[in-house]
Amino acid sequence: MDYKMASHPLLCWDIVLEGMVRRKQVKKDLEAIQQIMQKNQWREVRAAFHEALIWEDKTIIVTDNRLNIVYATENLHAMNGYWPAEVIGQYPTMFQGPATSVDARKTIKMAIDALQPFETKLINYRKNGSLYTCHIEGFPIFNQEGVPVNFMAIEKAA
Repeated sequence: MDYKMASHPLLCWDIVLEGMVRRKQVKKDLEAIQQIMQKNQWREVRAAFHEALIWEDKTIIVTDNRLNIVYATENLHAMNGYWPAEVIGQYPTMFQGPATSVDARKTIKMAIDALQPFETKLINYRKNGSLYTCHIEGFPIFNQEGVPVNFMAIEKAA
């Protein structure tokens, strides 16, 4: 048999290296969210965001109470082409456009105004202008005194 190798075979350290990079990224993201939690004295938070990030590779976006993005996990780039640093200080509506459903926007706005959790799918735009369906689970976060201090969105391209 004549085997021609176009590239090197997959080696075990290739798999380990990829896993290490991902673990470092998740650790950095969790530490950053932990700092936001402590700074704003979150009363409680859904543990689901840990599982969403670690096991489901979902993107997490945290805004302040005026909806300015204060943190986005590194995997945002894989979802829509934006690096987290590019979106800090922006509003999540930056991902929306003409194809984004008005009804989905209203659902989100009503839930935010009522300080209620929401779950919806909507059409968003990648940095390159292409469309993707984004499944979003959003909820307000309150501090120890019950004042809304942040909102969190757990997102996944569908």
